[in-house]
Amino acid sequence: MFVDFGCMKTPVMLLLTNDPGLEDSMAQALLETGGISHLTRNAGDALQIVCGASRDLDLAVVDFESGPYGMTLLSAIRACREDLPLIAITRDDQEHVEPLAYANGASACLSKPVSPVQLADTMKQCHRPQHQLALVA
Repeated sequence: MFVDFGCMKTPVMLLLTNDPGLEDSMAQALLETGGISHLTRNAGDALQIVCGASRDLDLAVVDFESGPYGMTLLSAIRACREDLPLIAITRDDQEHVEPLAYANGASACLSKPVSPVQLADTMKQCHRPQHQLALVA
């Protein structure tokens, strides 16, 4: 059981995508989770955000349609922030990508199309607010 003592900060997420549909799903998921998001369209900017805003960032969502650098980006993010949960989003026809994403540091993988509810649920599972106290009965 987790008890929130009211001192939680708003979760900050990174979304790397060129897909307007995924942007919409993320916006709706953020409404449900109460988070805010940095949006970027290329891997270089995503890495700068992770390494620059390193301690302010709580979760990263990487769309593998954003370019061929997905696995390298996951590894680089993991090297910069090993504690940062990463969600990889793949196309439905890219089943081979999921095991590679996990091997390169992904916390979860989702296939497109991704619904706002599915994304919000995965974000909640991957993100554990730092200001929660775990109580053992």
